[in-house]
Amino acid sequence: MNISYYTIDDLRLPPKRSLRKGRSVEQYSTLEEALARYQSLPAAGIRVLGLTDGIHVLELVKCLPLFPDDQEGEDVLASDYSCFPLWTQEPEAANATHVCITAMGLRYRIKGNVIEPIPSPEGLPQDLQGKFLWLNLSGEAQSAIRQVYVAGTGWVSPGILNRKTEPMPLVLKYRADGINEQGAYLSLEVEPWEYDRIAIHTLERLKKEKGRSER
Repeated sequence: MNISYYTIDDLRLPPKRSLRKGRSVEQYSTLEEALARYQSLPAAGIRVLGLTDGIHVLELVKCLPLFPDDQEGEDVLASDYSCFPLWTQEPEAANATHVCITAMGLRYRIKGNVIEPIPSPEGLPQDLQGKFLWLNLSGEAQSAIRQVYVAGTGWVSPGILNRKTEPMPLVLKYRADGINEQGAYLSLEVEPWEYDRIAIHTLERLKKEKGRSER
């Protein structure tokens, strides 16, 4: 792919037209140039840094308010390249994501309808190893979530994960039903990415157990 980078100064503005002011889109051949330009743009606008192959685009970083009264936003990881087959096969997508996280010290990412902490590169902490979720009979990945903690609001129903709201809520923790390896009940309080990792392990375990029972 022939990869280039772009910045947008403020997504709230309409596209620029002749005789009409609007958002500015600028393209760069290197990530370093685009990153420098992005960081020079006002944080009061919904600025965007992304990459493109000329046809498809991948948003890398977006500046969003974390609370309703914020006058300026915080830079957050805008998308997960690994969720898109096209970008999973493009090494520059992974490299650009890593550079943005480290160079900008990003703390949060957009996932679905919410903003949540970026996963730790060290993986699950030791005290969550060997823990599983108590899912419903259908094995739905989110079925073990009892409450979610929204910054500035407190503990609320997990239904907020499926609703579009402005600004996007900053979800820091889940309370969830879990079990240990022996099947004893546990009440878990975990970050969203930790829940996702435990959910993967849980579904893998259920698949193995189902396979053994069918022999």
